[in-house]
Amino acid sequence: MAIDPKNYALEGKVEGFLSEKALTEHRDVLYKGYVTQYNNIQAALEKADVSKANPHFSEWGELKRRETWAHNGVILHEWYFENIGGKGTSPGKKTLEIITRDFGSLDNFKAQLLGGGKVAPVGWSVWAHSLLDNKTHVYVVEQHQNHTPWGAIPLLILDEFEHAYFLDYQTKRPDYLNKFWENINWDVVETRAQQWLQK
Repeated sequence: MAIDPKNYALEGKVEGFLSEKALTEHRDVLYKGYVTQYNNIQAALEKADVSKANPHFSEWGELKRRETWAHNGVILHEWYFENIGGKGTSPGKKTLEIITRDFGSLDNFKAQLLGGGKVAPVGWSVWAHSLLDNKTHVYVVEQHQNHTPWGAIPLLILDEFEHAYFLDYQTKRPDYLNKFWENINWDVVETRAQQWLQK
């Protein structure tokens, strides 16, 4: 079954962070392109011959390799758009409790999150709860799928691909990262923490 792109009404909510041009290109062109590619891959997989799968080359195998790229490209963008546009919001009670427990302070957490945003050439900085040790960590995901931890529940997503910032910030990624911090929708993060981390 094909999926549909979601609508994120961020106009007026990211002023001073992202220009209308940057938002439109990112949300309405690039993100929707990932949705289209995901649907195309799913349709092609229905017709591809799995009996010819092998470690060298097969249509089915190549589609399966790209499936993860497209899947994560869609969902990471959706979570990113959900958790921006919240200038003026503050970390909620549960969010602060988790940050203090796992990072010591909000300042230490900020350093880790934005530090993660400086590491991957292209990719994501993801704050997530690990089912392995029942703590939260900042993970650095290269592209959409490399170094992605299994058993991690995402709470906050930072896009560090050049398409997320280059129109507005050019090569000044740190400026984008600092503006991202000012525009986190902490209400969304708190809702995720409360709903996704029941304990």
